[in-house]
Amino acid sequence: MTATAFWWNAAGLWLLFVWGWQRIPLLRGPAGLPSAMVLAAVLSLVPFFGHTPRYWLSGLTPNISVPLVAIVAAAIVARSRLGKIFGSREWSAAWIFGALAAFVLYPSALGLGPRNFDSYALGWPWLAWGSSLVLFGAVALAAFWLLWRGNRFGWVLVLAACAYLGRLQESRNFWDYLIDPLYALISILAVLRLLFLRLRGS
Repeated sequence: MTATAFWWNAAGLWLLFVWGWQRIPLLRGPAGLPSAMVLAAVLSLVPFFGHTPRYWLSGLTPNISVPLVAIVAAAIVARSRLGKIFGSREWSAAWIFGALAAFVLYPSALGLGPRNFDSYALGWPWLAWGSSLVLFGAVALAAFWLLWRGNRFGWVLVLAACAYLGRLQESRNFWDYLIDPLYALISILAVLRLLFLRLRGS
């Protein structure tokens, strides 16, 4: 693993722990943020069953996606009452994008796609002109549409594309910059919750 990829994933894990500590009422708000940050750093280094949390997380997802890091950072800022990066439209866009990406990527990885088509192949860099360009173009169009509508989640997709072009992670597949299993699971649950609330409201 490259040094850049190591620190990216380490920072993502640390942010997840900060977000987790903030669920404790005493650690919410501006005053509790420093304590949550320190506790998250300590927890990141404590071994469990002979390995640090970084090792166990890599078993779930070797690459933490850019949208997951952005979402967790936005949630931390909101819980710290330091501002509001995402509004309701941005959160909805984040969950819908994550759920759609999960349904496009993961079923085909299990061999459930049409004629055993593996959509993960669309993320490889320029191996074929019909390959990475299709996924990159689709994400670029989605980012443009979101930004045109004034939705700041479009900038998250722009950052993911920049991270991919700059090889921020070890993976060379664009999918790994856009989606990971944890982000996919959270997004699907969030979309189901949105649908439930809309149906209940109607």
